[in-house]
Amino acid sequence: MKTLFPGYFTPTEEEFSALWGDALFGFDANVLLRLYRSTAETQQVFFDVLEKVRDRIFLPHQAAREYLKNRLAVISLRSDSYGKIRLECEKLTKSLELIIQDHALPNGSEVISVAKDAAKKIVDLVSAAEEQEPDLLRADGLLIRLAGLFEKKTGQPFEQSKLKDIYIDGARRYSNEIPPGYKDDKKPEPDKYGDFLIWLQLIDQAKLAKKPIIFVTGDVKEDWWLQHKGATLGPRPELRQEMMTEAGVHFYMYTATRFLEFAKQFLDLNFDTKKAETEFEEIEKLDKQTADQYTWHNLNANLAGQGSMTNSASSVPASTFVMPTFPTSSFTVSSVPTPDFITANIETGEWTKPTYDFSTFNWAPLKTELADSQYNNKYFQLLPVNGTVFQSSTGKWTCQIVNEPGSSEGDRVCYRLRFGLQHHVTKLRYLDLWVSASGLHHDTNNRYKAAILSIISRWLGGNQISGQIDHFG
Repeated sequence: MKTLFPGYFTPTEEEFSALWGDALFGFDANVLLRLYRSTAETQQVFFDVLEKVRDRIFLPHQAAREYLKNRLAVISLRSDSYGKIRLECEKLTKSLELIIQDHALPNGSEVISVAKDAAKKIVDLVSAAEEQEPDLLRADGLLIRLAGLFEKKTGQPFEQSKLKDIYIDGARRYSNEIPPGYKDDKKPEPDKYGDFLIWLQLIDQAKLAKKPIIFVTGDVKEDWWLQHKGATLGPRPELRQEMMTEAGVHFYMYTATRFLEFAKQFLDLNFDTKKAETEFEEIEKLDKQTADQYTWHNLNANLAGQGSMTNSASSVPASTFVMPTFPTSSFTVSSVPTPDFITANIETGEWTKPTYDFSTFNWAPLKTELADSQYNNKYFQLLPVNGTVFQSSTGKWTCQIVNEPGSSEGDRVCYRLRFGLQHHVTKLRYLDLWVSASGLHHDTNNRYKAAILSIISRWLGGNQISGQIDHFG
């Protein structure tokens, strides 16, 4: 049985040892890109391991292409993080000031003073770190090192004439959920076939070298990994089976964390990898959490438990976020239902039970409590929620915009919202709502506004006095 179905049997310790002693090590683009989010010490450990197997490393052409294509965006996100930290410090102190002023808390001035001192210390530390940050946009040392390592170790592209047949075969495989890559089926053509191209290039390299392949990837989706009841058990058996059938060699996969862990065991390293493993593991966890947040049911669950939610556009490209389709049905904003029953899979783009349509809703804003100059603010007009009444499980809340909305860090726009509970004028709640300016500008069918209103309504169903929502479509 094992001879016929080797992909379904976990290798023994001896087989793993032989595999590591003979295999080519292929790398995915996401692993190389994560180096930009790691410390210099972790980068050095990673390069030290690669040097140990320098003669047996391989970079599929598609992985190299994706790395080079996305490198500048990842570098920019790292640089932007300094500004984001300073912004969060400023927002925290302002939020505390407003809460203390509204509720006349004892020792409030002392609390504000401590918060400002702490924020200043954090900003000073961040600014000092930023000054030491190399300008990777102009002099990328990581790129130079990776280019040197993978010189003559990078695969060739498929001929253009062959790509058409590959895409046809990829469409067939995706429709039958044959791994890998079918979880990207909702991406645009031909980007959706990126993982499939990498897979075919790994097979071709195995045939050429007549050696087994160990693939190191940051992709954790089920079209690469065998998952059961929340646990990842190893590579998909179909992949190991196909590699054996097509190239006559074994195949195995690791995340960067596990690659470093087993490199210590099987490559007889004379340096410690534990700190680097921990750092890569934290990055992997963060990326997984970000991916999980892009499902509507997880978003609702977090809003219910915490009263706030962050969907970071800096971690997941905005193009991967697909807004739902809202069938026609008229309603008033005061009766917006909480979206407990809405679920979505952002990777497949499949949504269930969406019920809203804003095509008949009058978006004319109310001019209460805002001067004419503020009323004419373009961002105020893009999201006219001022005066809207939200129905939630905690009561009816009237929304008031209490700042002049403005942009920060490119596409980000912040709306400072205050909610008053009807018949309880002293019970106030505050929400910093960060949204996409371009998303609002291009929201011709009001789907983005519908999603924003639904999320606000759900947040109001919690018990948080203040919170923050970052929502990008």
